[in-house]
Amino acid sequence: MADVRKSAKQTAARSRAREKAAEFRAKEDNLEQLATDYFVATDSLDEIDAAAQAEIATIQERAAKQSAIARSTAAAVINTMVELGTPRAEVADRLGIALREVKKSSTR
Repeated sequence: MADVRKSAKQTAARSRAREKAAEFRAKEDNLEQLATDYFVATDSLDEIDAAAQAEIATIQERAAKQSAIARSTAAAVINTMVELGTPRAEVADRLGIALREVKKSSTR
């Protein structure tokens, strides 16, 4: 009879050990998946930054072109006003800009 008890105890112990091992494996699988998700997310950061920098560069180029056009138009207006015989000081006053800006634009 002692052998039967020992066998029953061993079976119960083995069953508990298997349950704990299964819990441990499930936790390890979960931790491994979480680590995988982390690495996927952090690896994509460089790609996101590169894409953002490319978009920024494109926007800056477009803004530089638009600014050059606007500056050219503004300078043409100043030149036209000066060519009409308006004194540079009056042009500066009318436009609310410094006289040096009128001189700079009318020499271009």
